[in-house]
Amino acid sequence: MSVEAYAILDGGGVRGAALVGCLKAAAEQGIKFIGYGGTSAGSIVALLANVGYSPEEIRKIMVEEINFHDFLDDAEIKVKRFKELPQNLSKSISKDLVLLRNLDLINELRNNFGFCNGSKLNYFLLRKIQNSPKVENSESSLKEKLKNATDITFQNLKELGCFPLKIVASDVKNHQAVIYPQGSGEEALNYSAIKAVRASVSYPFVFTPIADDDRVLVDGGLSSNLPVFLFQEEQRKNSKPVIAFDLYNQENSKSLQTQQKYEFGQFCADILSTIINSSDDLLRSVTDKVYHVRVPLPANIKTLDFSIDVELRENLFYRGYGATASFLALNLPQWQKATNTIEQLQALHAPPYLVKPTLKTIVREIEETTNLRNCRSYILLPKEENRFAIAYQYNMDEDPDVDWQINVDNKGAWGESWRERKFFLLDANNLKQEPSVWNMTKPQVNKIPKDRKTIATVPIFHWKTITENRE
Repeated sequence: MSVEAYAILDGGGVRGAALVGCLKAAAEQGIKFIGYGGTSAGSIVALLANVGYSPEEIRKIMVEEINFHDFLDDAEIKVKRFKELPQNLSKSISKDLVLLRNLDLINELRNNFGFCNGSKLNYFLLRKIQNSPKVENSESSLKEKLKNATDITFQNLKELGCFPLKIVASDVKNHQAVIYPQGSGEEALNYSAIKAVRASVSYPFVFTPIADDDRVLVDGGLSSNLPVFLFQEEQRKNSKPVIAFDLYNQENSKSLQTQQKYEFGQFCADILSTIINSSDDLLRSVTDKVYHVRVPLPANIKTLDFSIDVELRENLFYRGYGATASFLALNLPQWQKATNTIEQLQALHAPPYLVKPTLKTIVREIEETTNLRNCRSYILLPKEENRFAIAYQYNMDEDPDVDWQINVDNKGAWGESWRERKFFLLDANNLKQEPSVWNMTKPQVNKIPKDRKTIATVPIFHWKTITENRE
């Protein structure tokens, strides 16, 4: 049985081939991704997967086809000199001489804030979308329109039937993360998907920033390198899990022990890494239904190693593949054992044996403190778009509504509790007499046993979100 999930792909520069290995292993284990989110290098892989390329096709693109030098817009030598500048400064006796020799670089950075305008990257993304399976298999008029387009918007992706795609960039002028598309309205969807990815991969000082209205956009990894929060709204509706693929450096303990001095350059790099990764660590700890797949990579392959060869990229691919396969071997069995929607919900939240005692205690307390008898209790969870289902229950085994499912937008006590976040009471007889008033169907209300007189509903809050929607 396949498992539907959302994929979050983090940044990693030229090491993005590892993310493709992650997708490959997930596909082989029956994971079906119904949305992609990415930042930095992960945004490129997310876009390619979103327009229909299979993991194997993306592997060929990222491992065999891509030449990262091509994305540097003939500024490869400048980027190389810029990377070597801190080391040259630290080693040189005459700092002024080093700066003088690199005055052209410094002036270009002052004027443009980067060396590469990203035109070749934009062209690469455009051609890949135009030749993608989604475009090739689209109806003729849409196919012709996109084949001749000079840009591709999020609306175009929606017209192609693509799953949701969310891209993170960093607005350094306003000091915040920006998620594209910014909503589901017409203006938001008409934003360029290519421009969003270009902004997300704009490594500071290498690529020039994207000026967008009052924003100055650079690499999404600066604000969130692993944006596990991207599909929180969708998760509240359908309870689908998020699988977040996180690339990290596997330090060589021997090299750490033999390192003679902790140098200033490493100190600065570690400060930046701490800023980027610490916030993501906190987000992971307070975000529900996120499965965190950590992918260890060789520490000697750096984010900006544009000269990385095919063999090393292949190695990165298998690193991602192996880490994901190992993770799924431990976690997937409980998902795959689920034979229906209810069991899937239970696999994602908690096994029934942990929840049922609480439901039993609720019934016992009610019956001991009131005149009510033969009470029952259950928990409704969102199972898919705009649907509730009974995921856990006590004292309902023989009742016809044990498998009850209703719309989230019902006007009964269930829907009101969900929307208003309050306790509600409902007369079951009124509900049965006029179900349409409550935005429910007669077959739905007929499932409720005739001896049920009163329905009481209470919203269950997660401690992390209990203050949401409060004035």
